[in-house]
Amino acid sequence: MWFNHLNFSNFTLNLLFLFLLLSACLYFLVKNTTRNHNLVKSLDYLFSINNLIILLPYIFFVNTVFTFLFLLELISVFLFYKLVSSKIWFKNLQQNTNLVNNIPQHYINMVFFQYWVTFFSTIFIVYFYINVFYLYGTSEWCLLQFLIQQNFENSLLTGINIRFLLCIFILSVVFKLGITPLHLFKVEVYKGIPLLSIFFYTTYFFSVLFIFFLYLLSDFFGLFVIYYWNFLTLLLFFGSLYVIVLLFDVNFLKAFFTYSTVINTIGFLITFLCTL
Repeated sequence: MWFNHLNFSNFTLNLLFLFLLLSACLYFLVKNTTRNHNLVKSLDYLFSINNLIILLPYIFFVNTVFTFLFLLELISVFLFYKLVSSKIWFKNLQQNTNLVNNIPQHYINMVFFQYWVTFFSTIFIVYFYINVFYLYGTSEWCLLQFLIQQNFENSLLTGINIRFLLCIFILSVVFKLGITPLHLFKVEVYKGIPLLSIFFYTTYFFSVLFIFFLYLLSDFFGLFVIYYWNFLTLLLFFGSLYVIVLLFDVNFLKAFFTYSTVINTIGFLITFLCTL
């Protein structure tokens, strides 16, 4: 659809229905929780979270790097909007809502980290897109796999260049989505948002993006497993060692949620790499 920018299949459509069903369950759960505890739900927060729920599953339908970059930036904007408005949302009706003079340091750190991580990861993805489009004149996943595979076999210099571009792209996507072990920078993000926002972040948002990352490596870049497998193995190895060191210095509840998410996703990624 749309000049080959989108690609629909039975698998992606089933994923769409599954994630929409999960989002409906989360919606009613959060709605009942906020009503029982008399929490204020701002229009900004509801607007951002509804757009995230709608946009996230459609990332599986992208067929080009350009469409992937566009949709990923759109999701990042609404995620940043949600994180900023979540502090305004999580206020009790009986409390004073003077937020200007009482902004915690964790909230400021959360906004700072999320903004700059999104910015620099986008720069690297744009760099990958410009180089690939300059070399091959297209950014379709399937066509790129065929053309890049031909270059690997015919030119050593082009093959080294493509290896570098693939590592840059995978690293930027991991950094952008916050996939383990580069998920550790989000400790500050977890500290700066309420617990219910963490619940949505670690269930729906992170689950969709993590499954898409596995789908990206196995389907879109399935022919290049031998070229990025060692890179991911080293990344997971040093990330696992770093997590083991950090586990002995957990003194904050929200940091514990971050490390638990990191450990779980490291286990899933190790299993995924073994199957590759």
